[in-house]
Amino acid sequence: MKRAWSDVKSFVTIIMTIGLVILLLIPNINPPKEIVALYCTSYGAIITYFFTREDGDV
Repeated sequence: MKRAWSDVKSFVTIIMTIGLVILLLIPNINPPKEIVALYCTSYGAIITYFFTREDGDV
């Protein structure tokens, strides 16, 4: 179970990082500022959750 959770953590981290890079660096994409703010907030919350929890937490 731990291995599966670790794979999910890596997958989510990579996908969200790619999405953030696309939103911020590609000049032809101009989403509304609210969408960018929501995505950045979600990104920060998810990354913080994954990397600050203890190994024994579920």
